[in-house]
Amino acid sequence: MTPPDTVGPDRLVPGAIPPDAITLANKSQAQASDPQTSVFVSASAGSGKTKLLIDRLLRLMLPRPARDAQGNAVLLPGSDPARILCLTFTKAAAAEMAIRLQNRLGRWVTLPDGELDAELRGLFVPAEERTRQVARELFARVLDLPGGMRIGTIHAFCQSLLRRFPVEAAISPHFTLVEETDARLALRGAVEDVIGRGGPAIATLAGQVGVTNFTLLVTRLQARLRQFHRVAESWRADPAAVNAALRRVLGVRGDDAAAILRDACARIPDEETLRTGLVTVMEEGSTKVRAAAAEMLAWLGEGVEARIARWDDWRAGLLTRDGSPRKRGGLNPKLDAKYPGIGDALMAEAQRVLDVEAELRAITVCDLSRALLSVAVPVLEGYAARKTGQGLVDYDDLIERTLGLLRDPGAAWVLYKLDGGIDHLLLDEVQDTSPEQWAIAGGLTAEFFAGEGTRTPDGPPRTIFAVGDYKQSIYSFQGADPEAFRRWREHFRRQARNAGAHWREPALTVSFRSTTPVLALVDRVFSIPAAARGVAEPDSGIPTHVTARPGGGGRVELWPITPATEDGEEADPWRAPTRNAGQSTAQQQLADTLAAWIARELRRAPAAGQPPLAPGDVLILVPRRSAFARALIRALKTHDVPVATLVRTVLTDQLAVRDLMALCAALLLPQDDLTLACVLTSPLGGLDDDSLMRLSTGRDGRPLWAVLRARHAERPDWTRAWRMLDTLFGKVDYASPYALLSEALGPLGGRARLLARLGPEAVEPVDELLSAALRFEETHVLSLQGFLHWLHASAETVKREPDAGADMVRVMTAHGSKGLQARLVILPDTVGTPRFDSGLLWARDGQEGLEIPLWVPRRELGTGVTQELQEHLRLAAVEEYNRLLYVALTRASERLVICGWEPRRGVPEDSWYDLCRQAFEAEGATREPFAMGWPGETLVIEEAYAPRPAAPVAQAAPPAAAPLPRWMGSAPDWTPVAPPVEGPLARPLAPSRPDDVALGPQPAVRSPLEIARAGGTGGPGAATRRMNALRRGQMVHALLQYLPDCAPAARAGVARAWLSRRGGDLSPAQCERIASQVMAVMDMPAMAPLFAPGSRAEQPLAGVVGDTVIVGLVDRMAVTDSEVLLCDFKTNRQPPARVEDTPVLYLRQMASYRALLRALYPGRAITCILVWTEDVRVSVLPDALVAANAPSRIQ
Repeated sequence: MTPPDTVGPDRLVPGAIPPDAITLANKSQAQASDPQTSVFVSASAGSGKTKLLIDRLLRLMLPRPARDAQGNAVLLPGSDPARILCLTFTKAAAAEMAIRLQNRLGRWVTLPDGELDAELRGLFVPAEERTRQVARELFARVLDLPGGMRIGTIHAFCQSLLRRFPVEAAISPHFTLVEETDARLALRGAVEDVIGRGGPAIATLAGQVGVTNFTLLVTRLQARLRQFHRVAESWRADPAAVNAALRRVLGVRGDDAAAILRDACARIPDEETLRTGLVTVMEEGSTKVRAAAAEMLAWLGEGVEARIARWDDWRAGLLTRDGSPRKRGGLNPKLDAKYPGIGDALMAEAQRVLDVEAELRAITVCDLSRALLSVAVPVLEGYAARKTGQGLVDYDDLIERTLGLLRDPGAAWVLYKLDGGIDHLLLDEVQDTSPEQWAIAGGLTAEFFAGEGTRTPDGPPRTIFAVGDYKQSIYSFQGADPEAFRRWREHFRRQARNAGAHWREPALTVSFRSTTPVLALVDRVFSIPAAARGVAEPDSGIPTHVTARPGGGGRVELWPITPATEDGEEADPWRAPTRNAGQSTAQQQLADTLAAWIARELRRAPAAGQPPLAPGDVLILVPRRSAFARALIRALKTHDVPVATLVRTVLTDQLAVRDLMALCAALLLPQDDLTLACVLTSPLGGLDDDSLMRLSTGRDGRPLWAVLRARHAERPDWTRAWRMLDTLFGKVDYASPYALLSEALGPLGGRARLLARLGPEAVEPVDELLSAALRFEETHVLSLQGFLHWLHASAETVKREPDAGADMVRVMTAHGSKGLQARLVILPDTVGTPRFDSGLLWARDGQEGLEIPLWVPRRELGTGVTQELQEHLRLAAVEEYNRLLYVALTRASERLVICGWEPRRGVPEDSWYDLCRQAFEAEGATREPFAMGWPGETLVIEEAYAPRPAAPVAQAAPPAAAPLPRWMGSAPDWTPVAPPVEGPLARPLAPSRPDDVALGPQPAVRSPLEIARAGGTGGPGAATRRMNALRRGQMVHALLQYLPDCAPAARAGVARAWLSRRGGDLSPAQCERIASQVMAVMDMPAMAPLFAPGSRAEQPLAGVVGDTVIVGLVDRMAVTDSEVLLCDFKTNRQPPARVEDTPVLYLRQMASYRALLRALYPGRAITCILVWTEDVRVSVLPDALVAANAPSRIQ
């Protein structure tokens, strides 16, 4: 029995009087964000889905009010942020959600109590000291989480899970996510490996498909990875069983096509009746009928082998060209009325022929499908082996491995180790979730509604939250299934009911995006049954949309269809064309008209109270990549409208990239005259056609490269082209592809020339080509030829992401517009029909429980089973096309323009344009004359802008005038005054380097070269002694630097051991003496704090004293409660006889440090010490001596 707190769908039915929009929205949002309840939300477009997710996250983490067993109000603790998992569909959505959450929590840290209380009450959290404290601490708690709040895509979650549990998942712990390009190349390599082996299956497939299309076919098989894995396992274990399942699915009964055809020719039911009837037709029929009867009688008179050879003749006598039976066997009405039995016999035979041919087609499909399996299975095995050998996984592998991990009997342990488990799962955009991804969500929540697993250790229930919109499921090519949306909603509803848990299904129907005209059109379009197919859920229909912006204004227009042009002039192949025929098509006319209209609208003055229309406010949506989108972009650029195309394009299709690839090909094979000529006339070469003609004529068979090398000095343009080619040709054998392209684009000026000829749109393809070259070099041997092959085979694409900050008109596909909005949305390509792949079908064999692929490469091979499956695919494509229309229409916030061009066969029924036309007419749209270049009327639905009256506010006193700067002068003469002189900028001072004042005598530095030369005056013994002194000083410096890291009791032993190993020619006595001197220095009372625990080595110092920036590095430093000690080691320096003789440079250095430390540690004494390592002497510098030598800039 359903518990009383289980609430079903909450929807506004069509025809009902809507309540206040904000009240309705607040009610729905409050129900959906309730942390005590599991929720499955249906969120219409623009209804605040991201805000709802943030509210849900906040309410989960904040304390929540509840009732104890006695009914008293209590406050339950919020959930641990580490035990909340939020999965989204795209990286952009995850990033936006994380940023919004961080911004909200960051605001709470410094928000005044009153404002914070208001926000808490808005989240239904009591405003009291405890909740305020928790709210302010959430920011730090979330920041302290390893990796932050767990908000990401399901693929990112799977990747992190597999990295944490590689042993349990049986995967390499250092796996890498394969790039799309490398995955395509690996798959193509596996295809070529299998094809190279040959065999009967390869021969069967070769007559139907090429290598490229077969690779695409295997890719489509891989898209159904789980089903294909099952059938592949069965194929490897028992191919005969899979073959039997194929025959059962297709209804094949015969052994093979030849046997079936032989039997059909040998055994003809009522053959004598047919023969007698045909003789009668020969005697009494018309001339045409007699001829056909004669052919059929001749066929009946043949033997079986001859009949098989002439089967098409027999078929032609009974069936029409389209394969349907001839009416009454082709008899004329008079003859048929006289001998009705003849017509019956001919019709029966025609049906028998149809049945035979259907069985022949079924056998053909069975043979092709069997051949496909026998080749595709080893191909995908080879592809998997290539990935495994390189430690690679693709996105399908992530899902499949994670699903296997969660279905393993040890999954509970994995979930427990997953940061202690998951208490709350939030799923975004669930309408685009594939069945496999739903299964992962089911695995993560398996214990949410089972026994003790329904509650967290602290008591609150564990919950699942899912939000999506059935109407916006448009990614079937990525595995999304809208029916899975409904199935899993029912699954979680049933689990919640069985566990007695709270469950709700609120519907968010209030749009904060679109105004009344837009929503009125949306509601009217999808009230049409043909448009509602696939958009309306079978059990609930489409809710009425309510706007939260009444009076916000808006205008929706349907332009008249652009008529098709009739060009009766036929092209003469022997006459040079005088115009571009493509410029006169209806598509081009619409593109030009739209571009001019957009340019005019951007210049138009806005209506009162509304902002002007900016380029970034315009969004143009097309259902798919097409030539029209490119024509429209060109037209917009012609009218100087800034435009960004977000339609994904193939990199090698870009003109700039093709020019650069031609340059690389010419460098690899200069003798290729055609390629070299293309390079010379491209922007890179800079030659026009006349210049190339002068260079090419009269060559006497010599290569163009040799002619250019010999004659390049004759013309400046030839010289420039040759200089570029010659420079690059000299590097082609050793430079990497990236270096070669960078040289061509940078120092040789290729980028500037490409942009001058092709415009700014060439920037992105060129940069993407350079990025592709870098990616190639990371994983391949450096080779220009290999790079070109890789680029051709990889089908690299230019991926453009929408930039919210760019003020440009955006042109993109409707699929890419999910989550975006614009003030003005234009749908120009509305006369197409949905496309679907009917060649690869999946049929279920009930006996084996297998999903089996059926391959029908041509329409004429269709059978009853495959035609039924194809019709199912067609209906699914129509339904998704309708949902795509819903997505496109609901991107508009204020204005919407729908237009299109007339196809050759007229506007298709139930196309986007036709459905919108019906909706405009049903809504009673007004008609306005259309004056944009072709006849017709514009249908308009419009609402005037009527902003809500603002609440009265107290009259504020006018702000005081800001004082003018002094340099502008003052009344009454306003004589300008010179601005005040600013002080000099802070000057840097490095204490260890000389300043710009006299420093006294420089300390003597004893270099090894000087010591070697000194041997001439002091004898060899003197040179040796001085060299040893230098080495002793270096050793003392090292000991003083590193011994403080050792325990005090062990320092002497460490020093002796180190000196014995590194001392070289030093005697044991000398080593002992050095160690004793170092230990004596470290044990001096004045030096002890510098080597005690807590002291600092190699301490950087930086700060500003007065107008001087001081930057330095001190060897040792110690800070006590009353004193700061700093010490610098001086190695390879002559120590002074007295402390007063310390070089001025060192005194100034220590004085600079002292001045800085006095500012950092006021009230503490600053003691400066120098240690001379040559004879291990310590100089404690008197404070007065240091102060007297301080630089003037810091005194």
